[in-house]
Amino acid sequence: MGKTSQDEYWDGHSTSKKIANIIGIVVSGDDLIIELDDDHEYSSVIHDLITIQGVIGLEGVNGVYFHDNSIGTYPLDRHSRYKYYIRGIVPSLTGVWDGNSGVSMAAKYRTLWPSNDTHLPINWNPIIGMSNQPVKASDLCLPGYFKRGCTQGNVSISSLITDQESSKFTLSRPFTNMSGAIREIAEIGLMAGDYRSAYMLMARDVLGAPISLGDTSTLSLDYEIISMIENFNQDTDANGTNGGWTENFMYILHRIAHPSATHNWENEFHFTAGLGGGGTGVNFSYDRNMHGWQFGVRVGESNKFVSMTDQSLTPESAEINGVPHGYGDGELVHHGTHIGQLVVDDVANEVYFPVERIFENRGATPITVREIGLFGNRNNSIDISPKLLARKALAPVDQFTIGAGETAKVTFNCKAIV
Repeated sequence: MGKTSQDEYWDGHSTSKKIANIIGIVVSGDDLIIELDDDHEYSSVIHDLITIQGVIGLEGVNGVYFHDNSIGTYPLDRHSRYKYYIRGIVPSLTGVWDGNSGVSMAAKYRTLWPSNDTHLPINWNPIIGMSNQPVKASDLCLPGYFKRGCTQGNVSISSLITDQESSKFTLSRPFTNMSGAIREIAEIGLMAGDYRSAYMLMARDVLGAPISLGDTSTLSLDYEIISMIENFNQDTDANGTNGGWTENFMYILHRIAHPSATHNWENEFHFTAGLGGGGTGVNFSYDRNMHGWQFGVRVGESNKFVSMTDQSLTPESAEINGVPHGYGDGELVHHGTHIGQLVVDDVANEVYFPVERIFENRGATPITVREIGLFGNRNNSIDISPKLLARKALAPVDQFTIGAGETAKVTFNCKAIV
């Protein structure tokens, strides 16, 4: 799964997003001079990072380089729109560049226009590469990205297919090798981005064995996006906690991954609306009568096993849909939600961020929490509606009670595991 830190990889509305071919790689002492066939920006603004991908023969050069050497080992130094120095990298390199491979992409903030800056990673495009470097949670690109000499066909997307245990859809794309030589395809990935947002890696997989793609030959790639319930259908009382993302979450991914997805009200606002929730009954949309407590983290009293098709907490009685907001018996005050910092862990190979909420019991009777849900919006219209995006049914050992007059902080980690 690709790293998703917007602070490091998104950019402003007016920055060029072109992918430039590398036309020169020259050694200058301990530095490497990278020359491009096209510029990376409209004016004199210096980019904070570039990615070098798909360079064949020169091992160790593919990767991400920052101007700030506190972020990367080898700092980047821009000398013109077409020429970049990678400082101090030469001693770590081996081999010789083949002279006809490699691309560069630039990113980072330039001009922030709140009225039209849209950063949602729409249009997920399958891509292929030639590196078998192990996948890391912090990967921002395919190290061996095969773009030069490769004709990338149109992307198609299947319908969303959901059963109780899983929900999935497939992105398909043909690739034709026009490089004049055999290419060994060893990695595949999904890259998102268009003219309004920098290119961003959503996922990367290394193949068990490379595929030899002959010159003028075509490879048809079907990339399946699947979410599965952890420990599906187990008895939570006897066998432990189970849960996962639900069909509503996969519906959202399907919508933004679609080749024809555009930056608009539905895809931009509605994907993000509500995860943060609201506090203490504040109505954040009077014209639609939507209460903030209905979004974000919510809790319930049922630990029936989670199904991908769950639409509510307390699935045995959907009209209950968890513990309601309020000050009386059987109710909890839903205080404001906090979304924590993104954590990228290359040791555990996972990326996650916490969504946290404080619940207060002002009633006279205790409430035992046996399930936790995460609610957001899934509509593709101007309507806003809280929907269950993820649910966790707790085993007895994980359950907890919020007594009369007590408060509890509940955390839901949104996680991708490589």
